[in-house]
Order: sequence, then structure tokens, then C-alpha cells
Amino acid sequence: MFPEATIGQSFTVKGIKTGAVRMAAEAGVPVIPMTVWGSQRLWTKGHPKNLTQRHVPILIRAGEPFQPTPQDDQDALTQDLRARMAALLDQAQRDYPDTPKAADDPWWLPTHLGGTAPTPEEAATCDLR
Repeated sequence: MFPEATIGQSFTVKGIKTGAVRMAAEAGVPVIPMTVWGSQRLWTKGHPKNLTQRHVPILIRAGEPFQPTPQDDQDALTQDLRARMAALLDQAQRDYPDTPKAADDPWWLPTHLGGTAPTPEEAATCDLR
């Protein structure tokens, strides 16, 4: 399950709702925080799909699982899940082997890494449209 429910246009972790944690608690299964980095270069909002492009690295990171229970504070666990996902994404971004070429628009990088993606605040405004 993708708790953000969509690709964040800022290429940072969006706010998430409690659904993933609540469903895991009800089902008695662990939550495994995960992130994917690089796939936005192939398919993302506002940019042409480029599924035929070859040799685009895609990094998938999995964090330590945790076991929510129905008695846990679901909001606190959801915030913990978001923080874990943000840490995984930050690490994947640091480990990513590609950088935009000088002549290319770094649209696929978040602003904090020198890219031209919208800031999280700008992306939230776009999501409302």
C-alpha cells in the first residue's frame, strides 16, 4: 500500500493518513516502511511518460518493520511511519547514482537538492486543483 495515495509532485514524502497503520493493526500484520526513488523519471504527473527509456536507476528502500496494535495511538504511529519513510527517501536520494546533465532541467529533483520540482507547499496547492 502507498500511504501517500499518489506521487508527491515535490518528490518528498507527503502527509499521510492513518489508513495503513489502522489496517495493519486490524489485520495483525507489520508495517514495513518503504520508498521508491528514480521511478519519477519514467512516469510522473506533469511530465511525459518515458517508459521506453533504458538504464534509469530505481532505488527501493525498506525500513525496519513495526507492529501496530488497535490499542496504539494511530496518529502517533502514522507520524512515525512518515518520519521513517522520509529518512529512507533521504538515504535513497543521497545514494542515487545519476544527476541531471548540465543542459537538462533537473525537474525530477526536489528543490532542497537543487531541482526544479515544486516545493512541498507549492505541490500541496497543485494537489487541491
